[in-house]
Parts: sequence; C-alpha cells; structure tokens
Amino acid sequence: MKKIVFKNMYLNIVLGSLLILLSLLGYFLGWIEDFLPIVIGVLLILLSLKRFLYSFKKITSKNASLILILELLLDFLFAGLMIVYKNNIELYIGLIIYIRGISYLLINYIATRKIRIVQYIFNLGYVTFGAFLMFYPLNSITALVLGVSVLLLLVGAIYLQAGVAEQVKRDKKRDKVNKKIKNSKIVDTAKQDTKIKELEKEVKEVKQENKLVLEETKQLQKDIDKTKLIMKTVETKAIDYKSKTLAELKAIAKERNLVGVSQLNKAQLISKLKE
Repeated sequence: MKKIVFKNMYLNIVLGSLLILLSLLGYFLGWIEDFLPIVIGVLLILLSLKRFLYSFKKITSKNASLILILELLLDFLFAGLMIVYKNNIELYIGLIIYIRGISYLLINYIATRKIRIVQYIFNLGYVTFGAFLMFYPLNSITALVLGVSVLLLLVGAIYLQAGVAEQVKRDKKRDKVNKKIKNSKIVDTAKQDTKIKELEKEVKEVKQENKLVLEETKQLQKDIDKTKLIMKTVETKAIDYKSKTLAELKAIAKERNLVGVSQLNKAQLISKLKE
C-alpha cells in the first residue's frame, strides 16, 4: 500500500474521495462503460508512474533502473494505444501485466542475485495472468466495467484510509503535545503560586522588621528628646542670670522662643527664664 499512496495526507484524502465518488457515479451512470478504454488507460498510466517513482528511489543497480524505465515506457505505449484505438482492451491490459511480471522477476534477481520463492511465485502469477488476457480475451465489457469500478473503489479506499490514518495519527500526537503543555502549565502555575506565597511571606517579615525598627526609632527619639530636655534644664539652672545684662537676658529669651518679654524688667525676665 505504501507504494501507491502519497506522503501528503490531504492529497491522499482528496484523491481517495474523488476515486470513490468516480467509481460509484461511473458505474451507476454508465460513465465507465462509455469511456472504458480511456478510464483504464489513464488508471494504468497513473499506477505505473506511481510505482516507478516509488521503486526508482530504492534501486541502486543501473541495470535494474534501465529495466524499470523500459517497463514505464512500454506501459505508457500500450496504455496510449488503448486510449487512441479504443479496442482490444484485454490485450493491452494483458501486455502491461505481463511486462510488469517480467520486470519484477528481472529486477528482483538483479538486485538480490537470488530467487525468493514468495516473490517468484507472485511474479509468475503476474506473467500468467497477463498471458491469459493476451491470448484468451474475455470480450466482456460488463466484467471490465465492474472490475474497473471495484478497482477505483479499492484504490480510493486505500488513499482515503491512508490520509485518514495519518490525520488520526497527527491528532493523537497533537493531543499528546497539548496534554504535555497543559500539564507543564499546571506545574508552572503551582510553582508560581508557591513562589508568590514565599514572596508574600518575605514581604510580611520585612514589614514586621520595619515596624520594629520604627518603634525603636520612636523610642530612641523620645530618649533623645528627654535627654535634650534634661540638658536644657541643667543648662538653664547653671546660667547666672543676675550677672547678665537686660539685653543679654532678652537675647536668651529670644533663643528660647519666649514671647511677651520685651516689657519685662530684669527681675521679671530672670523669673520668666527660670520657669
């Protein structure tokens, strides 16, 4: 099946659907019978071309490659004659199948230098069936129409199945990747939540430390103010106001921001300063 399907998933789906639709409509509407030589010739050309492209990449022997090219040219020749003359369909089909069998036998032997019994019997079947069609034509249009319809249906099913299988495979792979991404996001979210909680805890601890520092600073400021007051009181008591002039006393009062002292005499001002 890998020999005829394409690597492109969408091409397989489209081609498979078209072939299935063509087989059904062609059989029931009589299209295949009306254009039977053309349909068979085009179908054989497409299958031969696809086989050639698939096999040519794998063949390393020059002799085997030449046989494959010769087979493709003969397939094109007999299929073209069938399309042009529109008669002797069984003969041309038999020739193409016969050449296919001979080509398989030669290529397998050249490539491996030994006979594989299963492939050998299979290729002999090709040769035998091709010879049968060449020398014993059936002359049965109905059988050919049915055979072409079934063949188109089977090939279309192969292409469609290959495309759908690849689509399903890609969907599973995409779902698996999305699941991993989702799980990764959940883990990342959990890590972020843990980190946020740790940061909140650190911020809370810093706030508590700042609060303690602020309280200590306030207490220290109170102690400083108390010390200053004590020093000021001591300084006030240590000053000999009586030895100062009135102007000096008023200057001291001004430094201490005392008001209403401009009209006081020296004794009153000294009393005020001592207070």
